[in-house]
Amino acid sequence: MNTKGDLKIYQENFVSIVEINRAPNNHFDYQLIGEIADIYEELDTNKECRAIVLCSEGKHFCAGANFDQDRDMHDKKDPYEELYKQAVRLFKTKKPVIAAVQGGAIGGGLGLALSADFRVGCNESRFSANFAKLGFHQGFGTSVTLPRVIGIQHSSDMLLTARRVKGDEAMQMGLIDKLVDIKEVRSEAISMANGITNSAPLAVESIRATLREGLAEQVEKVVGHELEEQMRLQKTSDFKEGVKSTLERREANFKGE
Repeated sequence: MNTKGDLKIYQENFVSIVEINRAPNNHFDYQLIGEIADIYEELDTNKECRAIVLCSEGKHFCAGANFDQDRDMHDKKDPYEELYKQAVRLFKTKKPVIAAVQGGAIGGGLGLALSADFRVGCNESRFSANFAKLGFHQGFGTSVTLPRVIGIQHSSDMLLTARRVKGDEAMQMGLIDKLVDIKEVRSEAISMANGITNSAPLAVESIRATLREGLAEQVEKVVGHELEEQMRLQKTSDFKEGVKSTLERREANFKGE
């Protein structure tokens, strides 16, 4: 086992397991995403790695940003720019990734799950593009990756209502590829990865590159627009109300201003 920041990295045969250790909620920031990107890039040069499982220790896969610790989200362009710069790196690496989603994948956490090639979930999984409930625009390239996986109609529904999608519905709409018992989420993700490693590694990388051709460039382009919209909307009263109501666990009273 190796460690890097809040990550633990295990090797099982030709599968590299990258585990996030910020339990219980595994909130993300640009440092964490940068650490994941660093590991992915290192594994690209490791012949012992033919597939990656991204998982986390705790209740949730990744519950998004930590608004409770970072209540003043205004005028913080640099951290967001750095976050999205690191996020784009996830899409430029070569090895296939399976995300094991045992709980919530919320906001940017959904974006992280969508950076993977496949997702394994359970009935306890919760997926939410909760940006509109916070009064701002989606980020992490979700504008591209979510429609790519589930189509424009399902994406519009998730983004405009900001509702939480449970595991069984996520399976029906194609947001997850396997639905298993919560105790089997990680092992099933590893099993999927092992299925990939049985194929010729150079062929896998070549096929994956063809299927994802242009994706990194699309994400890199869209995160610039997402950032501009986020910074614009974070100056509104609705954003302040969205964050406040989320922390207070109540319905927001949006004014459209």
